[in-house]
Amino acid sequence: MVQSEQMTEVEGAAIERMQRFSRAMVKGDAAALEEMLAPDFTYTHMGGFVEPRDKLIESVHNGRHNDRMDFEGMAVRTYPSTTIVNGLNHMRIDYEDRPSLAFDAHFTGVWVDIDGASKLVVYHSTRVPDEE
Repeated sequence: MVQSEQMTEVEGAAIERMQRFSRAMVKGDAAALEEMLAPDFTYTHMGGFVEPRDKLIESVHNGRHNDRMDFEGMAVRTYPSTTIVNGLNHMRIDYEDRPSLAFDAHFTGVWVDIDGASKLVVYHSTRVPDEE
């Protein structure tokens, strides 16, 4: 959630959009992703791999999903027709053919108003280093 108790309607809507993205990734809901992602959307993974919209949606159609994608500490910045959301993502992915992967990552989601609807154009994830 936003740290401030006086969250604006715009901030609340931005946080809800990020949570919808999270739910779609956890449920493997390709239809929801098709609706919310801009045509030129890119997902930059923590390892530097950049995944375009079509590849992400195709992989979700084929059964890909995250087992956990919980956001916290979200902060929202707004500009004319653009909203940026930063926060912390507690993530877990359970694989069939290798050990599960659990980690925390800082994220940035950039939403832009396109043809009257807010669309996610960028999701960027940077892993929080493990403590030594």
